[in-house]
Amino acid sequence: MVVPGRGVGSVVSAQVFSDALWAALAAAVAAVVAASHLSRPRIERLSVVLRHIEANRAGYVAVLLGWMWLGWHFFAR
Repeated sequence: MVVPGRGVGSVVSAQVFSDALWAALAAAVAAVVAASHLSRPRIERLSVVLRHIEANRAGYVAVLLGWMWLGWHFFAR
């Protein structure tokens, strides 16, 4: 992609780096979820992992707080 005013070897901004990092993380999660839905998965499904985490109160609170953080940062803005 050619950006006006920027030549080859220009410095990558923190925003571009952050976006690329989040995109890579989302791709990794999508790959793990897809791998867990194969006919003979070696990876537990996300619902099973969350059920194990939420089995005790501390895990339930951690998942709830994580979901609240995600909602605040991605959906409330």
